[in-house]
Amino acid sequence: TNGMMIFFRVVYVGLEIGGWEIIMKVNANIVLAKCRTQDELYGMRVEERDGDWMRTWAFPMNQEMADREGFSRMALSGSFYETEEYPGCPYCGGSRFIVCAECKKISCYHESEGGVCRWCGYTAEVETVETLNVEGGED
Repeated sequence: TNGMMIFFRVVYVGLEIGGWEIIMKVNANIVLAKCRTQDELYGMRVEERDGDWMRTWAFPMNQEMADREGFSRMALSGSFYETEEYPGCPYCGGSRFIVCAECKKISCYHESEGGVCRWCGYTAEVETVETLNVEGGED
């Protein structure tokens, strides 16, 4: 595979239960974010479970890969809860994030630093909400 990573938006998972193989359809997407402290791009894998989006994994990414795989054009709405396995940002380790009111993109959030978008620089008060609208990220 030449080291190239390919991500699928719908994943089929095979499980064997009681001698029966069960195939489950998993709706998964990659949402782009920028680290608040390192200003680096990363991908957050989210998986749809019972009508909510669950953050399951995060990994470093470059803009070229994001554009090639279509993550820059991704737009999702809903709740974005973290799973117990979610490692947080691959750069700062944080698991909290903000969604910019202006550009709708995600940045890591560290309470001591306030609400500053790493994509467009917009600054605002931070508030907690249950449902979010997020978009991919081209500068």
